[in-house]
Amino acid sequence: MAKEKNYKGLFIRCLIALIFVGLLLSTYFVREQIENYLNSVLYPEVSDDISNSKLIMHFINVGNADAIAIELPNGEHMLIDSGDNNNTSREALISYLDNNFFENGEEKVFDYFILTHSDADHVGGAEIVLNTYKIEKCFRPYQFTEQEATENNITNKNNIVTTQVFQKFVNALEKENCEVEFFTVNSDINFSDFNINFIAPVETTFSDTNNYSPVMILTYAGVKTMFTGDAEKEVEDSLLDLYSDYSGEYATSVLDIDILKVGHHGSDTSSTEDFIKATTPSYAVICTDGKEYGHPSKTVLNRLQNNGTKNIYRTDLNGNIVIGVSEDGTISAVLGTITKGFKIEWYQLVILVGSVGLVIIFTIGKKKKAK
Repeated sequence: MAKEKNYKGLFIRCLIALIFVGLLLSTYFVREQIENYLNSVLYPEVSDDISNSKLIMHFINVGNADAIAIELPNGEHMLIDSGDNNNTSREALISYLDNNFFENGEEKVFDYFILTHSDADHVGGAEIVLNTYKIEKCFRPYQFTEQEATENNITNKNNIVTTQVFQKFVNALEKENCEVEFFTVNSDINFSDFNINFIAPVETTFSDTNNYSPVMILTYAGVKTMFTGDAEKEVEDSLLDLYSDYSGEYATSVLDIDILKVGHHGSDTSSTEDFIKATTPSYAVICTDGKEYGHPSKTVLNRLQNNGTKNIYRTDLNGNIVIGVSEDGTISAVLGTITKGFKIEWYQLVILVGSVGLVIIFTIGKKKKAK
């Protein structure tokens, strides 16, 4: 009789366990909603949902290099820089653009292609970008090949670039036959609901190629994002001088931003203490492989943290980084990898809840055997 009760009890527990496991597995069909909810609670600064964002900025993981693709609020596309001069970086860029940036069936057009300066880790993929996609307008730095310098009577050696990778970019640009502009502080792009202001370069000749980089502020829904290329301390200092009032206090209306693309891959030759204090970003993105040249600098990371930047994302740690801004100014971030703890995924929940549930089903309520 006792054995029959035991068998009956075991049968009931097994039946309950099967129903429990079945219900648990059925959550597969709403796994994304479950993951998004739990991760938004644990990591409120990170969301997998940018569906409501009208401005979407893709910081592509192309090594110790820059490549930033932007879906603008009016539906136009912009690409800032093109990765490094190697196959790995170029393949990562084109693969991401084809599979993650452009939608299926969408015409692959960049309305704006901005090359910040002539260094290989910014212009390295420009030739393949120009050969692969339609470019409506290209903004380029005030730098020239030797042939261009001769044709345009450019004599200052600081404006002349002799590298092969820059020559390839110029050759491809000539074949594209698109509109070309040498960017200045007058190169602003203005629309009714957003604008891009070029606040640097304020000069046309620099001894350091990094300083040809434009500093641009994209403003949408009250959110300001600053793109800096590789601009160094000298450029930052000139901006601090330009946008400070008589008392030495910084003009927050210009330099006070929300999102910062950290200059020069997080090198300590950029992102000075004064510049970070003036910009006060809540979000910072560093495009780096975390290996070359000591990028990012621990000094820069500390400066950001000490001045209130709560969300610091790095392509070497977080992979491809997507930041969206909605019409009401809400900022969302999608990361390839979450580094503050671990991102909860559906299968992890199933294993954890399933294990605990089965233990409870088969142990709770059992009578202790008499001695």
